[in-house]
Amino acid sequence: MLPVVLVILTILTGLVVTQLQRNTIDERLAANARETLMIDGALQTALRWCEYRVTVRPRETQLAAGDGTTPAWNIAANWGDATSLNFTGMVLVAGAALEPACVIEDVTDELVPVTTGRSGRVEARAGIDPRFRKYRVTARVRVAAPEMANGWREMMAQSDLRLYIDR
Repeated sequence: MLPVVLVILTILTGLVVTQLQRNTIDERLAANARETLMIDGALQTALRWCEYRVTVRPRETQLAAGDGTTPAWNIAANWGDATSLNFTGMVLVAGAALEPACVIEDVTDELVPVTTGRSGRVEARAGIDPRFRKYRVTARVRVAAPEMANGWREMMAQSDLRLYIDR
């Protein structure tokens, strides 16, 4: 009788330990999902604010430039105060490693239609009204994450604005 009770007790102990480990993993997954939603909410707020700033004052917007092969948002130096729109002192999400920021680049050249000939070569670039502008807005939010190798979790979002500026 004693050996049967010990076997049953060992099996029950194993089941309890397994269930506790599973609950810990479920808690981690839920915390990660919650943090992702919070960061995304902060990111979307920053992106909409930057879009608003560009829409209201397009000529006074600080623009960043790419280097021809690399887009402006992918150049680390463009995230500095001189070439980005930073939200100094604004905390959109708890634990933010840096204030939310946006890099805005003028990509109006993407609006210019290209005419190609039968050979497939570019023959002409048709002009467009200079009052039509296209801006690419990239927002970034970083949250402290000591468990990550670089010390933060980063999320970015991007949108394109096409504006007709008549001023």
